[in-house]
Amino acid sequence: MDSRQRFLRSFLGLGLAMTLFFVAEFAAEWWLAGMPGADKMSWVGTNNAKLVDLLSPMARAYNNVLAMLIATIGLAIPLTANMHTPKLIDMFLRDRTNQVMLGACAIGAAHVLWTAWMVGPGFAPVWAFRLSVLGTLIGWAALIPYFFYVVRFLDPSNILRRLRVEVQQTVHLAQAGKIDLEVAQDIIHERMHQTGTIVLKSIDRADRSVALEGIWGLKVLLQDYGERKALMPPAWFKVDRGDFIGASQDALAVINEERNWFELRVMTQMFLAYQSALAKSTDAIPAISDATRVVAAMAARRGDAAALLVATRFFHNYLREAIKRKDVHAIYDLFYQYRSLASDLMDRPEDLRNLGKRFRHYAEQAGSQGMVFAPQIAGFDLGWVVLEAAAHASPATEDLLGEVLALRHLVGQAPQAMLVKAKIILGAGLLERNQPALAQRVADNLADLGVGLVAQTAADLRDMKERAFWEVTDRQVNLEWVSAEHRTFLPKFAALVHTAAEQVG
Repeated sequence: MDSRQRFLRSFLGLGLAMTLFFVAEFAAEWWLAGMPGADKMSWVGTNNAKLVDLLSPMARAYNNVLAMLIATIGLAIPLTANMHTPKLIDMFLRDRTNQVMLGACAIGAAHVLWTAWMVGPGFAPVWAFRLSVLGTLIGWAALIPYFFYVVRFLDPSNILRRLRVEVQQTVHLAQAGKIDLEVAQDIIHERMHQTGTIVLKSIDRADRSVALEGIWGLKVLLQDYGERKALMPPAWFKVDRGDFIGASQDALAVINEERNWFELRVMTQMFLAYQSALAKSTDAIPAISDATRVVAAMAARRGDAAALLVATRFFHNYLREAIKRKDVHAIYDLFYQYRSLASDLMDRPEDLRNLGKRFRHYAEQAGSQGMVFAPQIAGFDLGWVVLEAAAHASPATEDLLGEVLALRHLVGQAPQAMLVKAKIILGAGLLERNQPALAQRVADNLADLGVGLVAQTAADLRDMKERAFWEVTDRQVNLEWVSAEHRTFLPKFAALVHTAAEQVG
């Protein structure tokens, strides 16, 4: 239930309660007074000045209502706008409920004064008087619900929801041809900037729940847009330098050619949030990478190659930023999301090949920056992708295997223990999947290691029975853990390496 529905429900409930109480009170007093007629209860025709006496407190009541509303709004809106987005003031003024409520109170206050002025020695504006009384009662009945409405309006979660709904409605109108396309694009650009600003400020203040809601909202926007993208008119996909300030002519040409300005705009907000989260809110990093993976996977299922390309490019941006900051935890998370994306690309061999190349590229980049753990994590994750590709008989399997084997398990004469384990697990997994030729390639790759080292490592992996890692992690499953079915192939693969080493020797 949104804020407007809550306001209407509470207003109607409070109004009904007031009506029932006032009617019951009047009925009791009327009955106790002997049920007098209307002529006994009305000042009309007897003392019109009494009507003015009654209207005076009603005018003061309206003034009090307006003063309270304006004071609350005058303080709350600028303060909240300063915390989240200056555009909140514009959002508040554009909201229909706020317009109706403030306008009704102003008109009601003026109407009471007008009615008081109309009363004359021989003239009693009965219906205007009744309307003034009714308006005053309604105004007070709506006061408390409206205060709650304003408070809910200022909730950043509701602000984010309003921005998201406005973008969705604008896209729907553009699709139906009910709005000028350039105006629609301008609205979307502005709402995206506002959403991004709220997310960034939330991360700065460590307001994690709002930041995560904003990221989730951006993901929802891309999901909703993806369902309508094919129905959008051709002119919708054309943008100019005013839409992407700072972009080169070549960049604009690519955006127009790939028809992906909307995805680029939304994903840019995620990337800015990611940059900020690296330094200030690490728990937002998995949410952003997961949202990006979901967006990419949905684009792949729709067959939208351009949207998939945008999402994977931003994955690479995330990796680049994590490497620059030497944030191993972020890389650890991104590699997991990247390998999970591979599950949705099994029917797209060329995309799988590109994924494998990028996996190795960024793993090696991280290793060259002193993060020696990164290539070893990549060995496990990229090995998992190879096994999945082999299970799906993907044409990209051999190329993916080549990327894993290109990761160096020897630095000088020192073996990289985790990467050696990753390759042994991969080789055993290929044997399990009845891929002896591919398993032989892995064995040949490891032939430069001591036979005893490979055999001992395989035995250690076979004896690793604890599936969960002994510390709390995002993945929780131990990278070195091997399923019971898989373990039986470890000594077989170690023997394969032994044979390969003898042939080399």
